[in-house]
Amino acid sequence: MNDVKFRISSFLKDLIGRELITDEFVAVFELVKNSFDANANKVKIVFENQYNPQAARIIIMDDGYGMSADDLHNKWLFVAHSEKRDGTEGNDYREKIAHRRIFAGAKGVGRFSCDRLGKYLNIITIKDEINSKIEQLSVNWTSFEEDSNKEFMDISVSHQTLFGTNYPNFEHGTILEISGLRDVWDRGRIQKLKISLEKLINPMQDNDVDDFTIEIEAADELLRDREESDPRKRVNGIVKNVVFETLGLKTTLIKVSLIENGGVIQTSLIDRGTEIYTLKERNVYDKLSDINISLFVLNRAGKINFKKIMGVNSVEYGSVFIYKNGFRIYPFGEEGDDTLHIDRRKQQGFYRYLGTRDLIGRIEINGERSDLKETTSRDGGLIKNESFEQLVNLFYDKALRRLEAYTVGIIKWGDQKFDKETGEIIQPELHPEDVKDKILDIITSLTKAKDVIDIQYNKNFLSIYESKQEKSTTQLVKKLVKRAEKSNNQEFIKEAKEIAKQVSHLTQAKDEAEKESDRKSQENEEISKEAKRVISENLFLRSDVTKDVQQLENLQHHITHTSNLISEMAMQAIDAIRTNDLELAIRKIDKLLIKNEEIATLSNFVSKAKFDTKVKKIEGDIIAFVNEYLVNVYSTLNPKLKVEIVECNHHFMMRFIPIEIIIVLENLLRNSYDAGADTAYISWEFDQKPIMVYRDNGKGIKSSILDRIFDYRFSTTGGGGLGMCHIKDIVQNMNGNIIVNNQLDKGVEFKISF
Repeated sequence: MNDVKFRISSFLKDLIGRELITDEFVAVFELVKNSFDANANKVKIVFENQYNPQAARIIIMDDGYGMSADDLHNKWLFVAHSEKRDGTEGNDYREKIAHRRIFAGAKGVGRFSCDRLGKYLNIITIKDEINSKIEQLSVNWTSFEEDSNKEFMDISVSHQTLFGTNYPNFEHGTILEISGLRDVWDRGRIQKLKISLEKLINPMQDNDVDDFTIEIEAADELLRDREESDPRKRVNGIVKNVVFETLGLKTTLIKVSLIENGGVIQTSLIDRGTEIYTLKERNVYDKLSDINISLFVLNRAGKINFKKIMGVNSVEYGSVFIYKNGFRIYPFGEEGDDTLHIDRRKQQGFYRYLGTRDLIGRIEINGERSDLKETTSRDGGLIKNESFEQLVNLFYDKALRRLEAYTVGIIKWGDQKFDKETGEIIQPELHPEDVKDKILDIITSLTKAKDVIDIQYNKNFLSIYESKQEKSTTQLVKKLVKRAEKSNNQEFIKEAKEIAKQVSHLTQAKDEAEKESDRKSQENEEISKEAKRVISENLFLRSDVTKDVQQLENLQHHITHTSNLISEMAMQAIDAIRTNDLELAIRKIDKLLIKNEEIATLSNFVSKAKFDTKVKKIEGDIIAFVNEYLVNVYSTLNPKLKVEIVECNHHFMMRFIPIEIIIVLENLLRNSYDAGADTAYISWEFDQKPIMVYRDNGKGIKSSILDRIFDYRFSTTGGGGLGMCHIKDIVQNMNGNIIVNNQLDKGVEFKISF
C-alpha cells in the first residue's frame, strides 16, 4: 500500500482570501486587529494618490514588535498558521509587558486581507530586538491566479534584507504597502471606513484597548477637511471610539452580567436613572462565563437626542453589537442586520416586541474562549455552536424579554402621542411613579423563580416617587404586605411590614396634628379677643401703655401668624397623604411640630424681652443674650432644672434669630431633665468664635447610640425624636458646629460654636 498526498492548487489563495473576506472594510479591520495583536500602541492607515488608480496605495503601519526573517519564512508564509491560536506568538516579548492583551484574531487568514484590498503587497518589518534587521517581503497576488494547475507552494515571493527605509523614526513594527487597489477609495468611502472604525473597538472592555489608537491620513483630503466645520465629517485624524452609553440617554436600560466565575447571573433594570431592581440568580448556561450585556430601549425623544449628539440617526448607527475582547464581530449591529432575529420576532407580535429600530446595545464576550469563535468568513459573525445558542438564549431570556416586560407591558413604551406640527409630546409614556403597583408585581414574580439567589430593590419606592395614583395609601400598603407574604421572601416581608407601620404612624400623626391645629386656633381666638379688649380700654392712653401689653400684642401677632402656618401645613399634609405622597406629608408634619414648639417657647419669654419681637433677626451680643435668657426668663418660670452660669467678660456681636437660640437652649434643658439631671452648667470658650459649653449631671449618653442622637426621629425617651435633630439644623444654618463629649464621670457635655 502506497501513501498519497493532497496537492494544493494556487487558487486556494482565493478560497481563503477574497472569497472569505468579501468586504473591504472588514479587510482593513483584520489588519488593524493584527497590529493590536502585535502589541502596537498605534496603527496608521495612509491613503496615497487616491484619485490616481495607477499610483494609488494603502499603507498600514504600526509600532508593534515586528517580524524577523525567520518569522516571515516559518510563520507569515505558513498558510493558516496562527501563533495566536497555539499561544506561541511573541512569547519572548509578551512576557515582558505589564498587561498581556487577549488576541483579537486567531484564524491565521487575516494576512489575506491584503489580497482583498490590492493586487500587490510589500511588507517592511523590523523586530523589536537588539541588532534587528529590516526585512522586506513582496507578494504579487495575481501570480496565484494565472494557472489553477500550479501548486500553491510553487508560487514564489521575493524576500530581501534592507539597509534603510523611506520611513523616518521607524524603529520597530510592520508596514504594509498595498497597491493595485481593487476599490476606489474616494472621500465617501474613507468617511464610511472612519465611521466603521469608530465602532470597531469597545473601550468599555478591559483588554488594554485604551492604549491603542488608530489614525487615518489622506493627503488628498486635507484641503476639504479644512473647509469642513463638522469635525465628525473630516477624514484625517485620530479615530475616536464612540460609545453611545456616554451620551447620557434618559431611557430604560437593562444590564446583565455573568459574575462570580460565571456561576451567577446579575440583572439590573434602570428606568431613566432610577434603579427598579437588581436580581441575582444561578447561571443555567453551562457554556457561558464572563459575558456582559447592556441593552437600551430608544423612544422618540431618545432617538432625537441621539441624532442631535451623534449627527446620525440611531437606526443608521446600528442596533445590538457584539464585541469579543474589545473588538467588534461583524455583522452584528450593522444597519439592516438581523442575525439575532430580533426583527423577525417582532413581526410575530408588533405591539408586544421590540425591534432593532427600538434598541441599541452591546454584548461583550471576555476572556480567551475557544467555543465562541468567529467564522472564517470574517463578516459571518460567530460559529453557530451550542455556546452561541446559549448566548442567544441568555440575551433573550435575561435581557430582551425582561426589558420588554417592563417597557411594553408596564410603562407602555411606544404609546406616546406627538403633535405632528411641533413634534412635542402630548401624551408621554408612564414613569415608575405611575405604576408602583405593577412594579410590585414584577418584584413579587421574580422572587418566586426557582433559580433566584437574591433580589435588591429600592426599599423606599413607596415614598420616593411622587404619587399620581388614585388608590389610597392604605390599600396600596395592604396589597404590598399580601404580596410579600406570598413571596416567602423574608426580607421582602420585613420591609413591607415596616412600610405599613410607618404609614400607620403617619396617619396617627396626621390626626394628632389636626387636633393640635384646632386647639391652637381656639387659643389664638381667645388671645386675640383679650388683646383687642386691652388695646380698646387704653386707646387714649397709647403713650402710657405698659410694656407687658405691648408684648402681649406682639405675642398675639406671632401666635396668629404661626397658627395660620400650622393650619396650612396640616392641610398640605392631609392632601399629601390623600395622594400617597408620604414623604411630603412627613416633611409638612415635622415643620408643623417645629412651629408648634416656637409658639410654646415664644410665650415663655416674650413679655420679658427688651427687643421688638416682631423682628425675626436681631444684631446683638450672643453671649449676653444666652446668659440673660437663662437668668431672667428660664429661671423665673419655676424651672425643673437649676442652671449655673460661669461668669464671662467676653462679648461677641452677631446677627441671629432669637427664637432659634432659645429653642436650642430649651431642647438641651429638656433633654437634661429627661436624663435625670438636676443641674445644668453654662460656660464659654473662645476659638476665633464663641463656643458655648453646656454640661449636665444626668445619666449621660451611651457610646453605642452616640452617632445616632442627631438622627431624624431617633429618641430614647419615647419622644418625637425631633429635638436634637432641630438643634443640629439650627446650629448648621448658623455655620456653627456641635461636639458631644460623653466621657464624663457623670452627665454629658455639648460644645456649640456660633
